[in-house]
Amino acid sequence: MEETALNACFQCGECTAVCPMRRVSKFAPRSIIQEIQAESRTDAMRAVEGAEAGAVAAGDSRDSRDGRGSRGSRDSRAESKEWLWMCLLCGSCLMKCPQGVDFPQFILHAREEQGGAPEELLPHRELSQITEIMSILERGVPTDFEGETDESSEIGFFPGCLAYFDLFMDVSGVNYKEIGDYSLKLLNKIGIKPRILPLKCCGHDILFQGKRETFERLMAFNKRKIKESGIKMLILNCAECYFTFKKYYKLEEEGVKVVHLAEILAENVHFIRKAMKEASEASVKSSGTKAVRVAYHDPCALKMLGVYEAPREVLRAVAGVEFVELPHARENALCCGVSGMLLCNDATKALRAFRLGEVREVKADVLVTTCVKCLSHFNCLKREQERLQQKQGQAEEQAAEEEVRSSGGSSEYEFEICDLAVFLGRLLAESD
Repeated sequence: MEETALNACFQCGECTAVCPMRRVSKFAPRSIIQEIQAESRTDAMRAVEGAEAGAVAAGDSRDSRDGRGSRGSRDSRAESKEWLWMCLLCGSCLMKCPQGVDFPQFILHAREEQGGAPEELLPHRELSQITEIMSILERGVPTDFEGETDESSEIGFFPGCLAYFDLFMDVSGVNYKEIGDYSLKLLNKIGIKPRILPLKCCGHDILFQGKRETFERLMAFNKRKIKESGIKMLILNCAECYFTFKKYYKLEEEGVKVVHLAEILAENVHFIRKAMKEASEASVKSSGTKAVRVAYHDPCALKMLGVYEAPREVLRAVAGVEFVELPHARENALCCGVSGMLLCNDATKALRAFRLGEVREVKADVLVTTCVKCLSHFNCLKREQERLQQKQGQAEEQAAEEEVRSSGGSSEYEFEICDLAVFLGRLLAESD
């Protein structure tokens, strides 16, 4: 994407108004675009001045030495600008922009020009390193999950990189394999015995980090395996896998329908309602409560593709569940702050604290999401806060609570955070 594509921006500021990073930092898409526009105009003026002086060759030589040429200045600006790596690529700005300026795509291309994110910016660099290695090997991710499968099925299921999350994401209380197990069992419950595809990582994080060549290798392998399998539908339980396969692989152009687990469950909601009725009623009765209040967090990956209703429809179908919306929901939902596995820092933690504060505000008992990354980092902050409270004295605890409240959050997160498949699957297990 050339910088000229940003010229459609007329500085209305809608992008900055909805940017989640603006809540916790000075990051502002509008100001960045304004800066780039100004620098591009300066580059153009230099080129015109050089031409008028009849010194185009000399001007090219000078630009190559001092980095002031169009490409050279763009590269040097990217290197010196922290904002290049702060953007979450959540898509909120693009969804709101009246001119359709694709700021996230500009950021992606700028990162690619830099050869990818510096390693020191990756909080979980082991996952990125494994993905790099995986891209050059002829094998996919481990897919050892519980449930019935059919190797002749035209419906494929890919659980994502859950096995690697279990290895390298030490988040207390989160069992990533459980997500794959329950996803498969839920598909069985609605009459689907899929073929589990041994694909490689979809490449979402590598792509968002600006490592395009690695992504292309992953995509080439996965598309080949999908074509060889002969499947007509690919079901994904990971929001970011869904987004990547849907937007970048363009599988539907090749006759393969890409579906998120929540969508296929919503299409068969009558089976879900029947399967969950006895289990959920028994659970509610044993807990002594009238209903379990459940809130749903919209992951950016599903938000950007407009998948809002399917997970809500499934949750509302569960007897004993009182569904409540968060203050920022659907197209206004806030990012968890760790997109592309970049920048797990104080600013992104503040963003998560704000989001979990909204969950506490609506008095939810459970926060459900459909993104393993959101699940990981919300739970990480929750556990971190619990450990902090245990270590602090009463006075310090009150001070910390006041500080977090002032940022819109809470120092007490007395609710569970789990994946949609796990929430439904655990209820299902109680009826078996």
